[in-house]
Parts: sequence; structure tokens; C-alpha cells
Amino acid sequence: MLKLSLTPGEYLTIGDNIVVQLYRSTDGRSYLGIDAPREVPVVRGSVLEREGGQRPAHLLDVQPRGQRSEFPV
Repeated sequence: MLKLSLTPGEYLTIGDNIVVQLYRSTDGRSYLGIDAPREVPVVRGSVLEREGGQRPAHLLDVQPRGQRSEFPV
């Protein structure tokens, strides 16, 4: 898994046609803009899981602020 640190305004690309930009980060919340073709589903994890989807096994277990995770950032 690739882990990145972005500052507001920075972006990353996925393939040739998906762009993810961090446009604001305040009080522990990050706001992303995602530009992807309509045929590429973009679904929030909580919605996927609520509708019966499985949480991907390879995601990191992120701890609340002040606690250390398995993989230090």
C-alpha cells in the first residue's frame, strides 16, 4: 500500500483518468476532490459496508489521534 502525505492543493493521479486532490484539511478532517469517469464507481467505505460490502483486508488499522498504529507514519 502506498501512503502519501499531501498539503492542501496537492493531488495524485491514478492511471490516466483519475485525479484526487486534497483541497482542505482542518480539525482532523480532510476534504478530497475526486475527478473520475462516470463508469468508475467512487463509494465511501461506510456506505459500502452499510450496504453489505466487505472492508478491504489490506487497509491499515488507523488509531485515534495520540495512539500509535501498527505502521508509524
